[in-house]
Amino acid sequence: MLPTVACKNESKIPSKLRRRITKTDECQRSESVMSIHLILTLVTLLVVVIMFLSGKFNFGWIGMFCATFLCATGVLSFKDAYANFASTNVVMVGAMFILAGALGKTTLVDHVRNWIMSKGTSGRSIVFLYLLGSILLTQLVSPLGVIAMLLPLTAALDENSPVQPSQLLYPGAVCSHASQAMLPVGAGLTYFVTANALMEANGAEQRFTMFDKSAVVFVPALVAFLYMAFIGWKHFPVIKIDAAKIDESRAGKAKKIDPKTEKVIYIVFILTMIAICFNSYLPFPMYIIPIIADLILGALGCINMKEAKQYVNFETILMLAGLLCLATAMQQTGAADLVAEFIVKALGGNPSPLAIMIAFYVVGATLTQIMSNTATYNVLIPLAIITCVSRGVDPRGVVLAISCGTTGAMLTPMSSPSIAIAFGAGGYKIKDVFLACLPLWFLYGITVIIMANFRFPMV
Repeated sequence: MLPTVACKNESKIPSKLRRRITKTDECQRSESVMSIHLILTLVTLLVVVIMFLSGKFNFGWIGMFCATFLCATGVLSFKDAYANFASTNVVMVGAMFILAGALGKTTLVDHVRNWIMSKGTSGRSIVFLYLLGSILLTQLVSPLGVIAMLLPLTAALDENSPVQPSQLLYPGAVCSHASQAMLPVGAGLTYFVTANALMEANGAEQRFTMFDKSAVVFVPALVAFLYMAFIGWKHFPVIKIDAAKIDESRAGKAKKIDPKTEKVIYIVFILTMIAICFNSYLPFPMYIIPIIADLILGALGCINMKEAKQYVNFETILMLAGLLCLATAMQQTGAADLVAEFIVKALGGNPSPLAIMIAFYVVGATLTQIMSNTATYNVLIPLAIITCVSRGVDPRGVVLAISCGTTGAMLTPMSSPSIAIAFGAGGYKIKDVFLACLPLWFLYGITVIIMANFRFPMV
């Protein structure tokens, strides 16, 4: 009889109240699902880190596990879980592998190798030039574009070279990230415009100038360069590998190419690098430039389909495409927002301006190691501005500290696409890069706080 009574009583409930009850139930169910998805996302993150630390799993397998697990558990839709196979980053990386392989067929590798060996046995000058080139190129193109441009050149380093690609790739990627917008050119020229838009949208009256970001990031970038050039590179493992894990031995065994074909490859490669540097003036995005180059090389008979398939490092492709979806899950489940809200509450009722800056920097610099630096930046900046405005604090120093912290990707391969590529290409273990970069992570952070506070005093 009880069910019947309940049903009769339910019919007496006003329709508006019933709708409210239904909506409440739906909200509770939605929150419950989100909580489960949040837990599953954090579990996935933990498992991925453990697998990287163990060194027993293929990098491509780890990436595919990440995407498949998040899809199978319902955290991400099939489209979101595997969307990164068609992402601009992954497509560009695959195309650059082929371009690098074509360059490996030429005698450039031998010429560069001979030049390197003629300079003596010290690897410091090679490291110095590579890192300096990474920093300068970053002022014109993204870190992803930089590593795509420099990867083929590391093929010049053989097992007798004083320094190996594994001692260049990751340090170069770290310096690229640390030096973004160091000069007010390229992306650095537009940073203050987007930052001012965020300031205005979140109620801040202050505005940035063109040189504010450069003034803050210059010294931290210099610290990163000096650390990697004199100390850091020595702490990376000496792994006898070829550039980008492109099978150089197969390229070397390939039939000799004629001088005309070699010149064509050089011309296409140089034009590709120029196009990447000045892509903002072209009617198409940077990501398809290497694809166009590959198509031209194929059409002219410089490479064939069999060679192209050999040049692509599918382990790196699978790892990159799989790990990028973890950042998507972090955003969709609210994991990043949860951490940001925790900071705001942890600051208490009346935190000092310097405490606000340090707190947001630490969270940004930490979160960016496990999720997209762009996503981390976009999550934290509005919260930081609102927090500062509500307390009558100039938010510019905090915003710049977060910006530098979120671009300081260095401790894990999950921090950015270019870092992931360098990680997979170098054949590192996560312990290798973590221990080698941890001192720099602290030095970089301290320098950022000092310079941001110097530019916009918080004490």
